[in-house]
Amino acid sequence: MPHADLSVWPPTAASACVVGVDGCVADPAAPPKDWVYAAPAIGFVLSGWFDYCVEGRSAFAAPGAVVLGNAGEHFQVRHHDADGNRRVFAVFPHGLLEEVANAEQLDTARFPAIAIAPSRGTTRMLGWLRAIKREGSNAEDAAYALAGAALRASAAPEKRVSARNRTRVHAAARYIDANFAAPCALQTISQAAQLSRYELVRAFTAVLGQSPNQYLINTRMRAAAEQLEATHASIAEIAFGVGFNDISYFYSCFRAAFGCTPLQWRVRH
Repeated sequence: MPHADLSVWPPTAASACVVGVDGCVADPAAPPKDWVYAAPAIGFVLSGWFDYCVEGRSAFAAPGAVVLGNAGEHFQVRHHDADGNRRVFAVFPHGLLEEVANAEQLDTARFPAIAIAPSRGTTRMLGWLRAIKREGSNAEDAAYALAGAALRASAAPEKRVSARNRTRVHAAARYIDANFAAPCALQTISQAAQLSRYELVRAFTAVLGQSPNQYLINTRMRAAAEQLEATHASIAEIAFGVGFNDISYFYSCFRAAFGCTPLQWRVRH
């Protein structure tokens, strides 16, 4: 994940919750490299498709997923293509996790899951990550909320999906990633995946933990949040630009995803 001559990640420890952006190129034909976590960390996947393997456990990671690792755990990343991946990551001091675990009356200050499938919850975690990156030590509430969500995440049971259907789900999600601003009807997505609508919904949910429509909405939410930060376009222009045709529904989805209105998000960022 980090630079090729490193085997420890992150390379430096943190005395407070630190957020940054990391990325890597990939060679699917090359043997995966072994890494070890020097500190507890999580990463929100912005782009890339890969198998994330930690201490004998494996999870499929796609855009919108969150990957987690505890200090001392060994991990590997096996990419599905040559595009690599990009992540917004947070490194936690162990004391912060212990404080949250004690307050939540959890048995341990270690993450029980190695990954969280793309969902409204992971989109909310992205909002906290961005708040910490923006405000640093002034975003303690976001750091505690993020740590609590990661510590409470349970390991989802692995569902068996054929290699054929996994590949076709990959094609469907990549279609959504590239065309989320268009209507993206289920029939159109299923044609891109070469599956029936029923087969697509079943396989998509098994692989990514959510339906194609939920994945589409979360993708649009992330795009809208980025545009609210980076442009001066009106909220209505952004809503229509990312694929919504109902401004009220856009507001409802945004508040559900990030816990605030689009205007509040823009002001904060």
